[in-house]
Amino acid sequence: MEHEVSGSLNSPFWTDLPYTDVHLSMTPDVLHQLYQGVLKHLIGWCRKAMSSQELDRRIRSLPPAMGLRHFKNGITALSQVSGTERKHMAKILLGCVAGAMPSKAVKAVRAILDFIYLAQYSTHDEETLQYMEDSLQSWRANRSFFTDSLPIRTHFNIPKFHSLIHYIQSIHYFGATDNYNSELFERLHIDFAKLGWRASNKRDEFPQMITWLSRHEKISAFNQYLNIPMLDTESDQSPQSPTPLSKRIPYTIAKTPNHPNQSIHNIALSHSAPLFQKHLKEYLNAFLPRGVRTSSSRAELFPLPFSRVDVFHQFKFHPSSLQDDIADENDAVKAIPKSKALPNGRFDPVIVITGDSAESTGLAGYTSTYFLA
Repeated sequence: MEHEVSGSLNSPFWTDLPYTDVHLSMTPDVLHQLYQGVLKHLIGWCRKAMSSQELDRRIRSLPPAMGLRHFKNGITALSQVSGTERKHMAKILLGCVAGAMPSKAVKAVRAILDFIYLAQYSTHDEETLQYMEDSLQSWRANRSFFTDSLPIRTHFNIPKFHSLIHYIQSIHYFGATDNYNSELFERLHIDFAKLGWRASNKRDEFPQMITWLSRHEKISAFNQYLNIPMLDTESDQSPQSPTPLSKRIPYTIAKTPNHPNQSIHNIALSHSAPLFQKHLKEYLNAFLPRGVRTSSSRAELFPLPFSRVDVFHQFKFHPSSLQDDIADENDAVKAIPKSKALPNGRFDPVIVITGDSAESTGLAGYTSTYFLA
């Protein structure tokens, strides 16, 4: 502070530098600005608008589903919330406030959530940036609920909410937000600092951490060298490396079914799917040649050539990663019938793209289906 480096300088060094705008150096931060900032404020306002007890009750009532964390005790009791937990909260927030808050408040919540997800696109064009601008306009048009209808806030002069207006400009100048999101560096802090500290004896740990990190970098470099395909001297071309399982097929399933040789009638009862036989006929009819295939209404009239099928309770889905440097995820889609442990069973919904008309936002062009067997 004696040398005036506390940040209170009236004439910083960049004042007279040409072609310099220091504000552009402060790029958006999805993790701390959106999830740990904007979303944190929004959840707090929703808790005040519908009471913490009601929000927790709705969160506890949500059934387990693929890709979602089930907060069995709600979120009010959580003291320190990580970025990952905040992301899981964002996935379920809109469904929990719908019906418990006025439509204006629900639209405001949806606008913020839309903006958060749009801001994380790995590629952008003018159309997706317009989606972000539309979300901001929707937020501005409906946020008055928190100031007028319920005096939860008196103003929205919050720095992290103000940062929303700079996202589109930053994407124009510097590209997608994954180029400068601090989440990547926080993840590297685990690999390069925390794991090394845990491997040390906690005494004079810095030399040990450096040694540990150096050895792991050498092992990683050697493994990468082993994975480089060798050139074929005859054809002077690289041989095709084995395709990973997740790249060859979109899903994997167990070799043996959980319940073999189950009657179609019992499946319809245990899975609460009274139209299972009808949809099964429509599905099989789609595989017939065009000359033999009939309409869906007529297919329902024909008897099935079998009365029993094998039932699987889950399969692993391998969606393609949006980023090449991130390994594919393996999500388990489950369909577990009713039992004493699960009185209502568990049936994961799946959104399936059925055509090329799917939009970048919303569910247009998608079909919701339930995995049965």
